[in-house]
This record gives sequence, C-alpha cells and structure tokens, in this order.
Amino acid sequence: MPRSGSGTAPADAHLAGGPPAGAATRRWSRRARLGGYLGVAAAAVAGSTMVYLVDPAEPGHYPTCPFKWATGGLDCPGCGSMRGLHQALHGHLGAAADYNLFFVIAAPLLLLGWFVAVGRLLGLPIRTPRMPVAIYRALPVLVVAYWIVRNTPGPVGDWLHS
Repeated sequence: MPRSGSGTAPADAHLAGGPPAGAATRRWSRRARLGGYLGVAAAAVAGSTMVYLVDPAEPGHYPTCPFKWATGGLDCPGCGSMRGLHQALHGHLGAAADYNLFFVIAAPLLLLGWFVAVGRLLGLPIRTPRMPVAIYRALPVLVVAYWIVRNTPGPVGDWLHS
C-alpha cells in the first residue's frame, strides 16, 4: 500500500467508490479553490448585472431556451429564471415567483451554500445540519415533477408555467 499523501490511491479504493488503483488524486491548494469560488462569484455578479440592466422579458436581447424552441413552447425547469432574476434583483419577489417558483426557492439556497463553502475554506467554523440522504435522492424527482406539472394544463400548471 502506498504511503499516505503519495498521490496514489490504495489498491482497494475502487471498492469504496474512490479512484482506481494507481490513479493520481488531485488536491487543489486553498488559494486555487478560493480563486475558483471568486471566479464563480465574478461571473455571477457580471451575469446578474447584465440581467438587472437588460430586461429578459423584452424580446431580442437573450436567446430562446433550446428546450422551449425544440418542443414548440414547453417549459424546462429553468424557463423563466432570467426573467425571475431580473424581477428579484429589482425587489419584486412575487413577480419572480410568477416566472419560476423553483428559481425563487433554489437561488437563496445556492447562495447560502456558496457562502458556507467560502467561509469554511477561509477557516471559519461554520456548522450546518446534516441532510438526510433521502433529501438528496428526492431533489431530482422534485425537479422532474416540477418540469412535468408546469407543462400540464390546469390551474396548477398554468400558475407554474413561465
């Protein structure tokens, strides 16, 4: 078995879900990881600034959703997110939820996750509750259910439709 920290995985690591034997594992430095998080933040701020300044509800400024285009008008789970972001950045959370309710729920959680990850990277002792595995398994099911329901006729589908 290789020495600890030698850059290779033990021979039985594949049984535990790790890399195959002999594969080098990459360990990014704290500085590189922080640079990645800051790069994501810069891209998010730049994109949000554009969406804040240029209303996605006005035609011709942004491309059409490829799924909506290919299906002749059906919404994907992300349809309405840019219009919702525009409304949320202008302080209209109700209007943002009208465009994409899933976005209004998910965006703050993603932002919180980013802050927790950066805080931990900087050495802050941030504690979070352990999420049950069932929640992680339910997330894709909820996204697909949202996708289907928002494209069905009826009061709920019409309300969730972007």
